[in-house]
Amino acid sequence: MELTTQPKSLKPLIRNSHTGTRTRSLRLSLLRSISLVLLVTLLFGGMLTYWQAVSKIDTEVSSALAVAAKTVRKAIPEIARDDDPRLELVRLVRIFDGNRHVRASLLMPDTPAHPFVESQVAETTSFPSWFHALFAHAPEVVDIELPSPLRHLGSLKLTTERGAEVAEVWNEVLLKLAILMVFCAALCGLVYITLGRALEPLTSLTQSFERLGNGNYSARVAERGPAELATLCAGFNDMAHRLGEMEDRNQQLNEQLATVQDEERADLARDLHDEVSPFLFSVEVDAAFIRQRADAAQVTEMATRAEAIREAVAHMKKHVRSILGRLRPAMHLELGLEHAIEALVTSWRVRNPSVRFNLAIAETGFGQKLDSVIHGIVREAISNALKHAKPTEIDIEVARIKDGGVTVTVRDNGSGLDPQRSIGGFGLIAMRERVSALRGTLLAENRKDGSGVEITARLPALAAYAGLSASLPEERTS
Repeated sequence: MELTTQPKSLKPLIRNSHTGTRTRSLRLSLLRSISLVLLVTLLFGGMLTYWQAVSKIDTEVSSALAVAAKTVRKAIPEIARDDDPRLELVRLVRIFDGNRHVRASLLMPDTPAHPFVESQVAETTSFPSWFHALFAHAPEVVDIELPSPLRHLGSLKLTTERGAEVAEVWNEVLLKLAILMVFCAALCGLVYITLGRALEPLTSLTQSFERLGNGNYSARVAERGPAELATLCAGFNDMAHRLGEMEDRNQQLNEQLATVQDEERADLARDLHDEVSPFLFSVEVDAAFIRQRADAAQVTEMATRAEAIREAVAHMKKHVRSILGRLRPAMHLELGLEHAIEALVTSWRVRNPSVRFNLAIAETGFGQKLDSVIHGIVREAISNALKHAKPTEIDIEVARIKDGGVTVTVRDNGSGLDPQRSIGGFGLIAMRERVSALRGTLLAENRKDGSGVEITARLPALAAYAGLSASLPEERTS
């Protein structure tokens, strides 16, 4: 059985796509980008800090070594005049105890690798060895030879120490890192909250798009948030308003189309009735007259042809009456919906005597316009079934439902819809046009209880079609 679906509404213009892909959060994407910028900035700042720290350590240590060397050279002449120069040399070395940058050593001539006495460098805070390795330049060394009277006592050696300065840099790095971590955490939290509030309209906008895609053109969003999003929300509201107007206009056009089609059918029926039928009647009369004359004159061939003409004309008259019944439902609707559908079924039964029709029609009509639409749905459904499905039984039900609307159901036990073939034909188009014009729904599907097709139309109880009676049909077999 071939049927054609043709959407006569703007909905749905938007469809939700669930293809398994996940949309990345805009807020998290922006937060990741900001975090990346902070990380790059931190790395660049770390490189600058390292360069400045190395320069500072080199400057401090070099200055301290120069001062220490000057102090030692100044003290040596005084030591040379002392009665116990060795003791004074030891005292001179001990002067450097607690120095942060320079270590002094007194080396004996026979054991230069092992200092006779050596100063103690000031203690520093602990820090990782890898951090010290970053600043572990070769220590600077100054060897100071004693004058000739004291040369037998050995020599003095001054060596730079960077531990104190490196420990100072380590403490500064820890403090800066703590401050930066607190700053970055506060910044990311502030950005996350700010973006959440700024992008909040997008959630409402997404939900409104879903409602709009489902045909709810009354969906609106509050025009708030940043200027760009407020403009986007305003554009959405304007689009939804225009789509609603287009939907209303489309409904009006559907109603006008259904009215024009009914008028065209009525005109065609009137032409057939007023123009074609009289001529067919004349042909039938002439054929009968020819036959009478042929019988009197004993002209067998003429009588045979005249009889053929008469039979053909009679056959055409029967079909013209059937077409008139199908094209001009108003002639029967004047006597009620039940009588109109019975007359329609009778016309189909004449040409399809093997088909059984079961009727369950509300005895009271639903108003001229609604009755006309119901009659058209039944007519097209029967036509499609007989043309394509070859059924032996067709059930027709028209009833009022609890909310005041009307349901029209046409079932057949034919071959049903072929899922392997595309739906085609014009029967369902006409039905959908009529139902859509009244803001109703139409469903055509294979019956769940066996072979055949079930077409169900639901027409709402609009104010324009009020005044319906509540009588329910009783099923009977005709």
